Amino acid sequence: MSQEPDRHAASAESRFSAGTRQPFELSEELAAQVDALGLGRYLDQLRDEGYTILPEVASDAFSARLRETCLRLAQETQGPAKGYTAALLLGRDPIFEEVVLNPKILALVEVMCGKGALLSQLITSIRPKGAPSLPLHADQNWTPAPFPVHNQLFTMCWAMEPFSEAEGSTKVIPKSHLHKRHPTPDEIKQQPGAIATECPSSSIVCWDGSTWHGNYPRKTEGERVVLHITFSRLALRTVENYDHLDQAWLEGKPEAMRIMLGREDFLGSTTIERGSADYRLIPRSFEWAKT
Repeated sequence: MSQEPDRHAASAESRFSAGTRQPFELSEELAAQVDALGLGRYLDQLRDEGYTILPEVASDAFSARLRETCLRLAQETQGPAKGYTAALLLGRDPIFEEVVLNPKILALVEVMCGKGALLSQLITSIRPKGAPSLPLHADQNWTPAPFPVHNQLFTMCWAMEPFSEAEGSTKVIPKSHLHKRHPTPDEIKQQPGAIATECPSSSIVCWDGSTWHGNYPRKTEGERVVLHITFSRLALRTVENYDHLDQAWLEGKPEAMRIMLGREDFLGSTTIERGSADYRLIPRSFEWAKT
């Protein structure tokens, strides 16, 4: 008699019993990727201060092309937001595939949200001179306090022109992620310890889901064009739903694309025809949830 089912059962049992990795406790494979990509000191800052700025994530020529694409797609938005925002960007232009599959982004996401992290939001914002500031908040707005020890949400802002306070850059309060809660109304008003993030174009400003942040009003001419990239842990529902990107669109895409769209875990895999979730995907999904 074949022993194949027994081997599968043993493999699944070992995965179910695997211990949970603690924050910033990297596997050997992930540690090697982090080292090869030169991300160590940026992860140290994320761990200690709740935010970091990753420079030169792509060429200036790529960022210029990305900026032009964001501006073009913002014109397709209807109503008062036309020209100021564009959402559900994956699938609207191939350049966004290059963005979300950037090796540095993928490595940061795995550290901050574990394996199996999902693309939650991919949206651009365009802020002209006079645009008001965004109030202080933590991105885990739908998570009750105290926030979990494991970070639930990871946000990155791809700067397509220099960031400074006068240009309306993101403000952060270093170490606020250690509070593991939302800012109080008084803290939102006083913004104790807030600093402006400053960086050249083609940098990524990023922070964890517990970090208090907002932005400054734009005082200079021109437009601040930013691509907001957010990933969430496997356990969280996403802001944007990419179910409209079907199998034909995914044909030939890297596995990382399928993973970030939730096509490689068991959540949402139930069908009328099958009558259940795809049980083949459960062991790996449970393993990912513990990273």
